[in-house]
Amino acid sequence: MKWLIPIGIVAGLICANAWMFVANIIHSREFPTTAPVFHTAEAFVLPLSQPNYLPLRDERDGGPNLDAKAAIVYDVKSDRDLFARNPDEKLPIASLTKILNAVVVWERFSPNEIATVQPTAVKVDGERQDLFVGETISINSLLRLMLIESSNDAAYALRDYAQTQGIDLIAEMNAKAAALGMTSTHIVDAAGLDDSGYSTAHDLIKIVSYGLRYDALWNFSRERTAVVASADGSIAHEIKSTNELLGKLADIFGGKTGYTDSALGCIMLIVQAPEADDKIIAIVLGSTGRFEAMSQLVAWTKQAYRWQ
Repeated sequence: MKWLIPIGIVAGLICANAWMFVANIIHSREFPTTAPVFHTAEAFVLPLSQPNYLPLRDERDGGPNLDAKAAIVYDVKSDRDLFARNPDEKLPIASLTKILNAVVVWERFSPNEIATVQPTAVKVDGERQDLFVGETISINSLLRLMLIESSNDAAYALRDYAQTQGIDLIAEMNAKAAALGMTSTHIVDAAGLDDSGYSTAHDLIKIVSYGLRYDALWNFSRERTAVVASADGSIAHEIKSTNELLGKLADIFGGKTGYTDSALGCIMLIVQAPEADDKIIAIVLGSTGRFEAMSQLVAWTKQAYRWQ
């Protein structure tokens, strides 16, 4: 009968385990919990998100040989430079100054507000007259003149209008630059005619990236020709873009040109990247052949990098 003792012990253990199992089921039904249950044997660590290294560079390509004092290409989605030459050198930027002007004006005024052109905004560069004293014209129309034809008169008319509203436009442009971390930028006039003002390629990337939130400004800059009328319709300004790459270079989202004798040729382009939801920003400063240099820079970027 000795063999009955182990059988009894085993049977007792089975009954005890069965009772505990049933008790646990009853307890879970009576006292439900929403807390997750983790089983150690099933636990695992999720892999860390990998940084987005796209676009990828073909290292066999040595880079473009540009006619420019400084240049940069920046990929918006990956937030990194794809090419840079002297990106932190302080240089006069000519009419690229008008990008800051346009952003500040767009944020501070309604496009439907009407300005009256003052004598201080007529033939301001001593060469070309775009506006007439006493002409009434909307802020929207002044922005189009400034961004399509790079009108210096329009830039000064916006400065004058801001003053009538108690706003120092130059101070506001410098304040916006400071707020965006453009620590190597100093603006001294509304149009960029004064070459004692300066910025850098890196700093300009910051204002252009910020300005991408305002599609209307870049829509203006893509117009090759336009007719801009005074508020009363009595004057019609027929204008033509200063950007010779419009219609020649594909996928342009926006841009701005600039030139003075000291700054030489300057140009900024926003171009759609090969990936549908990405853009690149390219800037050339201090060039004697800005359009050729920009075309070369954009072509090289699309050839040297892949987005997929």
